[in-house]
Amino acid sequence: MGRRVLLSFLGLSDYEYCYYTYGGVTSSYTRFIQTAVYELFRGDEPMDVVVFATKEARDRNGQDRKKGDKLLEGIDTAFRRIAPEANVKIVEIESGQDEQSNWRLFDRIMGEIEEGDTIYFDITHSFRSIPFVALIVLNYARLVKQADIGAIVYGWFEVLGRPVDVEQMPAEQRVAPIVDLTSMARLLDWTNGVDQFLRTGDASIIQTLTAKENSAVFRNPSSTQTMRNEVKELNQLTKRLDQTEKVFRTCRSLQIDEEVQKFHEQLARVRSSSVEAIKPLVPLLDVMEKKYAMFDDDPIMNSWKAVRWCLDHGLIQQALTMLEENAVTAVCRVLGFDLRDEKIRGDVHSAIEILLRDIPKEKWRVRSVELVEQIIDFLSPYKGDLKPFSMLKERRNDINHAGARPQPLKAEKFWPDAEQSFRELGVFFERMSALAKTMQIAKENA
Repeated sequence: MGRRVLLSFLGLSDYEYCYYTYGGVTSSYTRFIQTAVYELFRGDEPMDVVVFATKEARDRNGQDRKKGDKLLEGIDTAFRRIAPEANVKIVEIESGQDEQSNWRLFDRIMGEIEEGDTIYFDITHSFRSIPFVALIVLNYARLVKQADIGAIVYGWFEVLGRPVDVEQMPAEQRVAPIVDLTSMARLLDWTNGVDQFLRTGDASIIQTLTAKENSAVFRNPSSTQTMRNEVKELNQLTKRLDQTEKVFRTCRSLQIDEEVQKFHEQLARVRSSSVEAIKPLVPLLDVMEKKYAMFDDDPIMNSWKAVRWCLDHGLIQQALTMLEENAVTAVCRVLGFDLRDEKIRGDVHSAIEILLRDIPKEKWRVRSVELVEQIIDFLSPYKGDLKPFSMLKERRNDINHAGARPQPLKAEKFWPDAEQSFRELGVFFERMSALAKTMQIAKENA
């Protein structure tokens, strides 16, 4: 199990004493935000402290020193007074800001993060490019060292006014808030999650983040019922998103229309949210919706577009399977057959093969000769459109048998062949769709 560790920076300023507050709790009187963050975020668990400082900053603020007739407490003394149990380490960093210096800073910070750490990052005295480097470090550490973010905080001392004015204030008026910036880091997480979803169709990061958000809101006693309801809706959205993705990955072709529709309905409910914690996600939700924007109320064309979705996300095996099976489904829809009847679907498969290969009737191996004849009569005008079906079936068999057959196809051939089959069979799907619509209009007018 990793540590809980506070990472912070120490600068050259003559920090003024004040109280810091967070969550209704007030820290000890201190010059250093580091001791305040330690006090207010430590809780019941031990917390290590790592303070990064240039040599100049450590000499100026590490130890006690005189300023005129005043004695300014150094950070070492402040921790001994306020939190003597704290394990504090000061790590020297260079003051340069060029590219190489930033890389060395990156390495220094990464070197202080251990596997599985929960990091509390104080950026109050970060300067120039340090906050940017720090955010990159945090993101990288989560991937490489499985670290987690406890909080990203900023001590808003400036709210008290100019330092010269603060010097004149009585101690009881010197109260500055600690601002929690963690939600901004969560937005980066959401961006990564949506990026993964857009590239691969995998919504697992999004679902994990939503589960955390849901849990945090329901554990927080100050959460309003409105916030709980709306975060719950967000949680339902990611479940819908995950379910929709699964129907593609598992080739549940007859469920796609239903799942996409449920996703759109749930997305509309989330979009109406007014909770601040969800508002930053709205642009990402728009992007997510575009992923399914191609699907409409035409089930035959949707079944063809589902193949496009699979190809776009690298799901070649699923694309081959659904392209073949959805072509059969399109025929079943037009002819009014039960879409889930295995025997009828088998006859449609056989009819297509017989038609394309001109197999003589005496060599047919079919369940119902009469039904196959009916299907062949129907499909004969579309024989040219179905020509890619033969290669498609061969590629599907090859990939489904894991290449354990004579002369298996090379791996790099599946993608272009799947793309070619998809494009060429598009005409067949379009004609089946048009025919189905014509038949439906005729039925409604009868």
